[in-house]
Amino acid sequence: MKHLLLLSVFLFSNAFAEIYKDYEPSEKHIQLTVVAVESNYLDDYLVNLNKTYIREMEVMKELGYIVDYGVYTSDSANSPNVWFTVTYENMGAMQPNEEQYKQVRKILKERFGESDEEIETISKGYEEIRKMVDNQIINKVKFK
Repeated sequence: MKHLLLLSVFLFSNAFAEIYKDYEPSEKHIQLTVVAVESNYLDDYLVNLNKTYIREMEVMKELGYIVDYGVYTSDSANSPNVWFTVTYENMGAMQPNEEQYKQVRKILKERFGESDEEIETISKGYEEIRKMVDNQIINKVKFK
């Protein structure tokens, strides 16, 4: 009985993983946004994203402000049905930056020429067809 108790204590104490020994969090951080779009408006929403969100993400990626981004949808009519990811090099890269903001705005205006009012009208229309469900900062775990 004594040996059985010692064995269970030994096995139990080794069952816990230890950070940086067994796994480590990635330096990169991912912003995950979950959205529920009205099912009849999903195509319109995605088309308009190309004029707003996608263009901005592409510019930010070109400038090195973000590592990558993604937009994912569900094949079914379930809700939520759209997921956005933005990958940053580290937590510091996620901080708001006026210079970066101005640089992105300048490039978008030069490339696409839409007025701020036109883009704002499209963006405000999103609120009628979508609901923000969740927004999280996550990071990938690297197992050793």
